[in-house]
Amino acid sequence: VDIKVDTKDDGDQYRCELNLDYGDYVVNKEFESTGIKKLIKLYDCFDAAASNGIVFIDEMDSNLNDIYLCKLIEYFMYYGRGQLCFTTHNLDPMTVLKENKNSIDFLSNDNHLVSWASKGNASPENYYKNGMIEDSPFNIEATDFIGMFGE
Repeated sequence: VDIKVDTKDDGDQYRCELNLDYGDYVVNKEFESTGIKKLIKLYDCFDAAASNGIVFIDEMDSNLNDIYLCKLIEYFMYYGRGQLCFTTHNLDPMTVLKENKNSIDFLSNDNHLVSWASKGNASPENYYKNGMIEDSPFNIEATDFIGMFGE
């Protein structure tokens, strides 16, 4: 419902604490989940991307719920006035972005970008999962692990 800032005067400085007000209860930021803490940390980035800025976020998906992550991406796809560039290990954002040209790039083994281009009904997440992206670091089979973990 609201974020309240609790300020305490310590003589020559103020100590501020964020308290998240959920209506029926209030939680100090210190006791929030890592996902909420990450959203608080990223807020300025999202605000800049929504207001004509260009923002780069590495591993944006870490500690964020998949559904919430995709809804944030969808928001910027339709309503953002800036540009949000991010890396992720989560494949769900590909479903949101696959219809937009120049929205998905894959980083190859030798650090070059491979851009996704629509291929009929093919989906980028299936191509990626099945090792069909050029020079994909995940072009592997389960059998490649034989001998690595014991017998």
